[in-house]
Amino acid sequence: MRQLPMPAAKSSSTRPRRPVAPEPDSLDLLDIFRRQRWMIIFLAVLGLAAGILYALNATVWFESRAKLLISERTAGLGGTGTGTGMVEEDTLANHIELISSRMIVDEALKTNGLTEIESLQSQVSPETDAAEYVIEHLEIVKGGSGGAKTARTLNISFSHPDPEDARLILTAVMKQYEKFIVAQVEQVMGRANELVQKAKSDVEESLATAEQEQLKARQEAPLFFQGEGSSNVYQDRFRRLQDEMLDLDIQESTLRTRLDRVQAVLAELEESNDPVDNLDKLSLIDSESLERLGLFTGLQMNSSNTAEFKAAMPAKIEEARTQFTHLLQLNSEKQRLNAVFGPGHPKVQEIEGEIELVKQFLQDNEELTNPDGLMADTMLTPEGLLNAYTGFLQNDLAALAERRKELGFLTADAEKKAKELIEYELRDLVLQKNIERQEALFDGIVTQLRELDTASSLSGYLYEFLEVPRVGEPVWPKLPLCAVGGLALGLCGGLALAFGTDVRDRRFRSAAELDEMIGLPNLGRVGKMMSINQGVNGLISAELSPDAEAFRLGRTMMLMDIKAGKLKTIGFTSPLQGDGKSTIMSNFAVSFAQVNLKVLVIDADLRRPTVHRYFSVENELGLSDLLENETSIEETIRSTAIDNVSVMTAGSSTKTPAELLQTSRLDEILDELKQEFDVILLDLPPVLAVSDPVVVLPRIDGSVLVIRVSRARRDEVLNTMRRIRESGGNFVGWMLNSLGAGTKFDSAGGYSGYYESDYTRKSSRNGKAVNGRAKAGRQLSARKTDS
Repeated sequence: MRQLPMPAAKSSSTRPRRPVAPEPDSLDLLDIFRRQRWMIIFLAVLGLAAGILYALNATVWFESRAKLLISERTAGLGGTGTGTGMVEEDTLANHIELISSRMIVDEALKTNGLTEIESLQSQVSPETDAAEYVIEHLEIVKGGSGGAKTARTLNISFSHPDPEDARLILTAVMKQYEKFIVAQVEQVMGRANELVQKAKSDVEESLATAEQEQLKARQEAPLFFQGEGSSNVYQDRFRRLQDEMLDLDIQESTLRTRLDRVQAVLAELEESNDPVDNLDKLSLIDSESLERLGLFTGLQMNSSNTAEFKAAMPAKIEEARTQFTHLLQLNSEKQRLNAVFGPGHPKVQEIEGEIELVKQFLQDNEELTNPDGLMADTMLTPEGLLNAYTGFLQNDLAALAERRKELGFLTADAEKKAKELIEYELRDLVLQKNIERQEALFDGIVTQLRELDTASSLSGYLYEFLEVPRVGEPVWPKLPLCAVGGLALGLCGGLALAFGTDVRDRRFRSAAELDEMIGLPNLGRVGKMMSINQGVNGLISAELSPDAEAFRLGRTMMLMDIKAGKLKTIGFTSPLQGDGKSTIMSNFAVSFAQVNLKVLVIDADLRRPTVHRYFSVENELGLSDLLENETSIEETIRSTAIDNVSVMTAGSSTKTPAELLQTSRLDEILDELKQEFDVILLDLPPVLAVSDPVVVLPRIDGSVLVIRVSRARRDEVLNTMRRIRESGGNFVGWMLNSLGAGTKFDSAGGYSGYYESDYTRKSSRNGKAVNGRAKAGRQLSARKTDS
């Protein structure tokens, strides 16, 4: 028989295909506890019983206790005398190490003849001798209890199966410890006292010598040295002289600059004959020199103010002289205002205006400013004033040179004395450091000798037994503690085992988890179905029950596409055998028939056909015969006891079911059947069992995946969906078979609340009547078929 290649998958009938959700990993501890609660409870009870049994049968251990107070013994060095004080933590640690040392324990057992006692020999093994056993069971804790938790005490306890022997062993250990302490004190303290006296005398002598050296140096100290922290007056004087020398340099530079400018102006005046224009040159004179020139001019003016002079000179010349003097004053004021306010200030501009008026007056009376007339007698020419100013500058420079020479001598003397004082300060500092080193050395030696303890810091301490060893008291086992420990151990073990079991369990834990993972429309949930042996009477979709309502829900979800002609052929499959796909498909056929759809059920499971049993018909000629062209379509279709439902059985058995289903004859048959029926339902084999479903599903409009949650595993469901999708099949939705599952998959929580409510209780008779009429109608149809 020629085989054709598999056709391409048909387009989705109604809804967009949703992606498969990732596999959820539920790690909710509450959910795990609820699912595995019996295992956890069992292990917890088992642990509790084990703890109680251990407490009742274990060897009883007794504990003997002692308490030791340790305080510091001082040697009177740098203190108030011999006494006691608080000890440090490391000292207590040294005592703990000594008490639990093999030297003390082994000597204590041998000295008191305790190595041969029966209770001790019973605990000794070839790998552990008596001393190691005692050290292992000897416990030493620092501090007290309650408010005395920081007390410098040692709580010593020894655990042993015999109470009296526990007391004897602990007493022997403490006596040996006491004996060792006494021996160390007698040996060490004598030598320590000798070292103390010698060290004190040597260090005190060196310290006295250093102090005498410093005292002598202080007596020879310069007058201005006042000890550490005093200032160096010579160094301060040197700085002031240096600052004054810098000021002299600045003044000298300024004077030389002015002298050069005035000499250059005098050279220009020799070439000029206009005395009025030469008056502008007087602005070079600084304010201080102007005052000196004014005094100089006044002296000359006084010489010309005699009675003979005034009588000889006309009044007009006297007025010109006055104006000339006023011009000189205005120039001086202008220079001052320029220095204070700047050239653009209103006052400066006002002075400049006055100067221009005076110049204009002098120009108008030119004959009065003639050097042969006015200036010749009074010496008030600009050239003469500038020459006088030059003399002032040269005199100032000479005075500055004299002051520089004086400052140089003073600076050298201050520098020399400052260096001498610094040198003495350094020597005094060295002497002071030497004294400090001697004092630190003395304090260090005293402290070191005070803390000296050649026997591991033991000889400088006092000890006192606050509690002597007593007969041991039972400390183990404690029934409550063992019981709680066993319970906790069992509970932890149960939780760990439950967690591991739950993680390894690949089954689905709830319907929501299954729905989330599949990512397809949920057509409904069925929890209870009749047996296949009941045939057509076992189909429940026509009843008024929660399970029948699930089929009505799935029918409603597909009905619109069926009536629109988009969904004509629907295949039902499942991951594995026994998932209930055939039962669910048969009930869907009845449900579709109830809305007046003409339904054809095809048993495409040629390996294990079951449809004929659900609809109570004979499996004679069927699909396999039709695919082999041994019969016609009309001969293979059989009516059933249910109106609008016809069946095409699997037919004769065949050895090549997959090859038959892969032929093009199946496409021809389905196309012809679509013309006669509203919807065609195909019962297909499990996807993971055989390859038949992946051959048929791509050639029909859609498929329904039936999952029996009590048997399905996550990897199986995912593998089923992957195979169908890779082959080109299209999903319509999935149906949940919760038969045999837990309460989370129980369908009673869905629809039974409605059917058991008071709202519908009044119509229960009508429901029974309808159910009865449905059964009667099926029986009547069956009788008509038989006739």
